[in-house]
Amino acid sequence: MHLRKTKSLNKLLYHLFRLMPENPTYGETAIEVSNKDPRTFFTEELQLSIRETATLPYHIPHLACSVYHMTLKDLPAMVRLWWNSSEKRVFNIVDRFTSKYVSNVLSFQEISSVQTSTQLFNGMTVKARATTREVMATYTIEDIVIELIIQLPSNYPLGSITVESGKRIGVAVQQWRNWMLQLSTYLTHQNGSIMEGLALWKNNVDKRFEGVEDCMICFSVIHGFNYSLPKKACRTCKKKFHSACLYKWFTSSNKSTCPLCRETFF
Repeated sequence: MHLRKTKSLNKLLYHLFRLMPENPTYGETAIEVSNKDPRTFFTEELQLSIRETATLPYHIPHLACSVYHMTLKDLPAMVRLWWNSSEKRVFNIVDRFTSKYVSNVLSFQEISSVQTSTQLFNGMTVKARATTREVMATYTIEDIVIELIIQLPSNYPLGSITVESGKRIGVAVQQWRNWMLQLSTYLTHQNGSIMEGLALWKNNVDKRFEGVEDCMICFSVIHGFNYSLPKKACRTCKKKFHSACLYKWFTSSNKSTCPLCRETFF
């Protein structure tokens, strides 16, 4: 919230890229556990002591890498937005560095968190494959089967996570596309984990099968930020919307009309 309010993310990331070494190999020499698994400032934990101030300058590059790692892990959507709006030279430098040193570490952590998660979903199973950077979710209710395949990009989390269609039984094509878009939008624009995105997506689908209609602005049953249901109804067309979505619509359009029927919204 502080970074968003003060618009400081740009400064933070520029400073980090000035402080991080071009080759963040851990140690004075190129120490490698194996040819495939080099030890870097992103794979090794930084040990700092407030009493050892004399050696602090030597830890600055490692500290910068640790902060960049945390920023990508906790604020992927904000960093992705910054990266996509950067000039071409910065865009390419950030992409190469992140893909080479950070993406595999974060992908492994994300996949591992899915594999070791104790979260259980009633009616949905979640599996993950580290080798292919894939997460598969299968939702079943009565005779309906919905399967999603979530693919992490090679430059994760800079590149967008893709949501692909697996098995689909008993669901209309348009509804299926809306549900895929919901999950894809959450994973791209929200600072959340895959498991959090799947939990929200499942709640949306559950409510849809319970008869609750989507908000006609964001096309989701459950709001992505405050997790509310569409309750504000237009008196003319009777369609319901999330309060937050309506407020955003009124503010951006400078109108007080229904987004669908265009009649005055009371």
